Amino acid sequence: MNQRAETGPLQARLARLARAGGDAARARAREAANALAAEIAKDPADGRAEAAQTPDGAVVAVEAPGLIAREFGTATRAARPVIGPAVAHLTGRA
Repeated sequence: MNQRAETGPLQARLARLARAGGDAARARAREAANALAAEIAKDPADGRAEAAQTPDGAVVAVEAPGLIAREFGTATRAARPVIGPAVAHLTGRA
């Protein structure tokens, strides 16, 4: 004989916890993206860095003259990365 348990309240609580966890994760991602944007903005001269919230977390956009050459180097100059180390630090790979 199987007894059927009422799962409505449990399901609702789990849904609330999932939403709260997702909201907290998005808030942490937004804060980290803003910090990364501020860190990157300090380095490239005449550049721009901004962070924006997305449904899946956050996105960081960076623009600066010569940023690609600095990030990856050229035939005559060694790389002096700005974005790579900051992203590695943000993702915990540094």
